[in-house]
Amino acid sequence: SGSSCVTPSPPSSATILRLQRPHSLPSALRGRQQTLLRAIRHPQDTALHLSRYPRHPQRLTPFLSLAVALAISSPFHSAICRAEPPEISEMSSQLKQKDFWSGMWPKVERGTFFDLAGSTPPLIRLVKSGVLPEGTTLVPGCGRGYDCIALSDGKKRIVTGLDIVENAVKEAEKFREELKIDSNQVKYVNGDFFKFLPEDGKLFNVIYDYTFLCALPPDLRKNWAKKMKSLIAPETGRLVTLIYPIVEKEGGPPYAMTIKLVSDLLQSEGFEQTYIEKIVKDSHSTRKGKEALVIWKLPKGE
Repeated sequence: SGSSCVTPSPPSSATILRLQRPHSLPSALRGRQQTLLRAIRHPQDTALHLSRYPRHPQRLTPFLSLAVALAISSPFHSAICRAEPPEISEMSSQLKQKDFWSGMWPKVERGTFFDLAGSTPPLIRLVKSGVLPEGTTLVPGCGRGYDCIALSDGKKRIVTGLDIVENAVKEAEKFREELKIDSNQVKYVNGDFFKFLPEDGKLFNVIYDYTFLCALPPDLRKNWAKKMKSLIAPETGRLVTLIYPIVEKEGGPPYAMTIKLVSDLLQSEGFEQTYIEKIVKDSHSTRKGKEALVIWKLPKGE
């Protein structure tokens, strides 16, 4: 894990020589070595790289396709794409996440993009039902904090909203002040979920994940499950996953989710389902038919 490289098998020396020496490349590719190297590192993006050639890209297709196919199974590819240790790969993904969302947030007005301008109806219903424990609560990827406010439910829960983007936390604090809610009741932290530790060291009674997992690069998903295990109170705590988007799509964020994907991640860490809605009927109008609600607990001893 943590590497896009595959087990190498020997290619012909002529192929390696041709890739390594610019003068041996077709004239159309000379001076384009960096583009070629990127295509070799990420062969699934070959079409994207080809689209950047304004003149007759079809003439490049056979060579690039052959080069990529041979290079990804060669020692040349191993030299280009040296396997990073998992922790370095994960750190890189986290830094990319911070950069992406920090660049995105200045554009996000209330009710635009992923901002629903309020808490989501399924969570409001869940809070009103009284099935969730009271006590300390965590909302990773809290954004403007709408769900943090809903989960506080008066003074039933002390809620911590966590977001990696400083601007998101400032917006959440602004919204909290508008509602005149005590900052000791609902507080916000600008930080990395994977490095986050509660101030008092106590485990959380409720953790709510909505559009957080789907925003993470796939290589961070296992760490997401491990971190959830380290933060939730065994037996009495509840992890609420409002799973979205349940669609068929490539890439992200948001990345496509399924109940099975989330279940496999959490069950591998010992979580058990306590409640499931495979079809959420009161989703936000823009998300109907794309959400499932699952609540989890971590048995003692796990």
